[in-house]
Amino acid sequence: MSQAVLSVRDLATSFFTRRGEVQAVRGVSFDVRPGEILGLVGESGSGKSITCMSVLRLLKAGGRIKSGSASFEGTDLLSLDEDALSDLRGNRIGVIFQDPMTSLNPTLTVGEQVMEAILRHKPLSRPQARERAIELFELVRIPSAAARLKFYPHEFSGGMRQRVMIAIALACEPRLLIADEPTTALDVTIQRQILALLKDLQQRLGMAVILITHDLGVIAEVTDRVLVLYGGLVMETAPVRELFAAPGHPYTVGLLGAVPDLRDDTHRRLTPIPGSPPNMLAPPLGCPFAPRCPHAMTRCLAELPPLFGEGHQSRCWLQHPDAPKVDAVHEVVA
Repeated sequence: MSQAVLSVRDLATSFFTRRGEVQAVRGVSFDVRPGEILGLVGESGSGKSITCMSVLRLLKAGGRIKSGSASFEGTDLLSLDEDALSDLRGNRIGVIFQDPMTSLNPTLTVGEQVMEAILRHKPLSRPQARERAIELFELVRIPSAAARLKFYPHEFSGGMRQRVMIAIALACEPRLLIADEPTTALDVTIQRQILALLKDLQQRLGMAVILITHDLGVIAEVTDRVLVLYGGLVMETAPVRELFAAPGHPYTVGLLGAVPDLRDDTHRRLTPIPGSPPNMLAPPLGCPFAPRCPHAMTRCLAELPPLFGEGHQSRCWLQHPDAPKVDAVHEVVA
């Protein structure tokens, strides 16, 4: 098996506020291998974005990495000085941020913004950087690429702005691309175009990709493997087909139950997950999903389960050999 491009172990991040310590990430571990698309999925506040922003050390005020490690191609990202880390970000690690409407500088042309990323990391002249920017616009399928370099962000649609963001992220041919909710602000048709573009570029360039989303439809369409996060923890991880075919955690089942199935002509009602996410100012001792789980046992409330399994792992006491038997985690049968 090839060596991981990114290896994260026991990452813990908190935000220190006037109300107290918010434990946003509580010991997350995962690997991303060359050419793989890893999906991070979960509700808002589950720790998806904070996990990746911790790896990049782009936390907002009050945020602090308390423990853990993050190794990118053998380099410990958490111990690098700021200059060395800046040399990696935007170069060997590309990032697509959430909102294309606000991520671009409205006072600069899109061409200048792409060229800025190139000139920051590559020993090229401005004419060479301009040619590279044109190549990138053509790569992300922006028509009339040379002419469009002179446009300002407000002259582009949302989908075109997102293509510019992808061009900036790919400017230096990164080994790892982190895409944080890259289609959130776009309509459904444009979402599909952007996802198809990302998948195509990943395959052509051989990048590893981390795709952060709350949308299981996006996960099913483009990822190879999935991490399901909740309460700052990995609750389940599996190859994407295994996860959808046989979810091992009640939270994953709940997420799938809230997704409409367009192949189902029985007009099945969607099943929302009852209750609310945990208060991360005072995380529960046991499984953070236990108060909302239809299968919760006394042990679930008192003791945090480990991740059971190998390739397909689930943080659930139902996976313990002595636990009651549950059919597809939907109903107790014995």
